[in-house]
Amino acid sequence: MTARVAAPGARWSLAARLVLLFAAATAVLLVALGVGLAALLRVQLEARDREEIDGKTELVQHLLHELGTAERIESDRARFAELRIGHSHLQLGLRSGARWLVEPEPGIAALIDAAGGEAIPHAPQIGRYTIGHDAWWLRRLDYVEPGGRHYVAYVAQHVTPVQQMLGLLGGAMAVAGVLGVVASAALGWWAARRGLAPMAVIARAAERVTADRLGQPLRADDAPAEVRGLIVAINRMLERLRESFRSLDDFSADLAHELRTPLNNLMLMTQVTLSRPRSADEYREALHSNLVELERLQRMVSDMLFLARADKGMIETKFEPVDLAQEAASVAEFFEAAADEKGQRIEVEGRARAACDRSMARRAITNLLSNAVRYAPAGALIRVRARTDAQRAQIIVENPAGSLSQDELQRLFARFARGGRGAAGTDGAGLGLSIVESIMRLHGGNVTADADGTQVRFTLAFAATGSEMPAQPAPAQS
Repeated sequence: MTARVAAPGARWSLAARLVLLFAAATAVLLVALGVGLAALLRVQLEARDREEIDGKTELVQHLLHELGTAERIESDRARFAELRIGHSHLQLGLRSGARWLVEPEPGIAALIDAAGGEAIPHAPQIGRYTIGHDAWWLRRLDYVEPGGRHYVAYVAQHVTPVQQMLGLLGGAMAVAGVLGVVASAALGWWAARRGLAPMAVIARAAERVTADRLGQPLRADDAPAEVRGLIVAINRMLERLRESFRSLDDFSADLAHELRTPLNNLMLMTQVTLSRPRSADEYREALHSNLVELERLQRMVSDMLFLARADKGMIETKFEPVDLAQEAASVAEFFEAAADEKGQRIEVEGRARAACDRSMARRAITNLLSNAVRYAPAGALIRVRARTDAQRAQIIVENPAGSLSQDELQRLFARFARGGRGAAGTDGAGLGLSIVESIMRLHGGNVTADADGTQVRFTLAFAATGSEMPAQPAPAQS
């Protein structure tokens, strides 16, 4: 036998699973919100920096065109430096050839010299550079004055503060997210425990259920709607168990009673026989009497074994087209001698063919005719009719009987049940109709009983030949 490995978390409590799912959902939601907000903020801040560097570039370009000539540009170059006032994160540079007219901070100047002025992207493009631990945006702007002198302006934007702010914000959001997940897990645990409290009540109530207390249903009036269906299902299960236990108790009592009679007869006959010396003929007669009782016990055990195997689906059936009328006539011929002793007549009429197991169908008809001959009054007419409709082939066994209620008719199919009138003194064990019902269930058909006050009728309904044969039950695994 191979050992089954439990899946991870298979033994976790329902509350723990709900908490984990709630915390995971909260974490996913917070991460999604954090990533979305961080991305939106980054876009907004970069757009602000881009707008600011674009604005300063336009001011530099406007100032160059306003001054126009080299003399005015060089004489008013202080105006370029004034553009940085109030904008500590901006750097401006203006050079003519290799000479700086307005020199930016040393790091930017060194970067421009190292990259080569012409390698810096021209507006509106932006180059991204790193100086030490600082990040900068940098672009250049070319201007040629009417005298032909070439000027290059450089505009730089320090973006490290924005990145640092985004990093701090990300860290704060991560901490807030962790705290939020922990808080949501705690809240989820409390909510789950409160919400699943009725389950604990049901569990405690179910623990008090025993074989003697199956008739006490669980209360469903004050249970939540989600749990009420479970309670109703448990109560229905308890009702079925109670009925099963009651049926089992009745069956055990009936079985003990049925076994006690032949066993007592055997013991009494044996004790009487052994009470004094007897002749060989007397011993032979005692053995014959014991044999009758042993055969009765054997039939009872055989019938019980058949019913048990049928209940577990362990009986194999072989379906084939069967002439039910011919089988009924053959069975009726077998019972003619017993019927003649009571002055009874058996008539078989009609035609019917069915898809069934021949031996089982014959056994079902035999049990019905056996009951009819046993319980019908002397001189009675026992009729066996065969008929077929579009879906069913039927065998109807009808004989005179006293008035039977519907409840009495249904009890006839119970195990160890015997007919009410005329049943006294019979040697049957009361299993014949139970066997008939099991046989019909194996065939996907049914057996019914009805009475009109003077006659009782038992009807076997098989699948007619040409209809779909019922699937054969698979043998149960023992």
